Amino acid sequence: MSQNLHNLFKSIKTFEPGEGLERKILRSIAFEKSLKIRKKLMFARTGLAVSFGVLAYTLFVFGKAFLESDFWNIAKLVFSDSGVIASHINEYSASLLETLPVLEIFAMLVPVFAVIMFLNYYFKFTNNSKFNRVI
Repeated sequence: MSQNLHNLFKSIKTFEPGEGLERKILRSIAFEKSLKIRKKLMFARTGLAVSFGVLAYTLFVFGKAFLESDFWNIAKLVFSDSGVIASHINEYSASLLETLPVLEIFAMLVPVFAVIMFLNYYFKFTNNSKFNRVI
């Protein structure tokens, strides 16, 4: 039985792949890579669009509250009563910090951070970038 298998394998000729097979394989690998990059770019573009939309919404909603807060009224005192503020700087800075609209600032900076992160992700996969890290 083993002799038959041995003779059978001896009689099999080696097969060479077709001439265009290597080109086809490399082309399909390049196509898959470009498809992956296109998907990542689409994700980055969608994320940028959503982030800019959220940023516009937060600027309209929280920006109005930020501009109408008492923080600005107290901050204006520097220009009108600077002598009084200089003598009571500790109380002035404490009242300025108490009226600082932290929630509004945080709500406006989160979409800005998201925009920056999606821009980074987008430029990581574009061919226009000098520092293209995708091979």
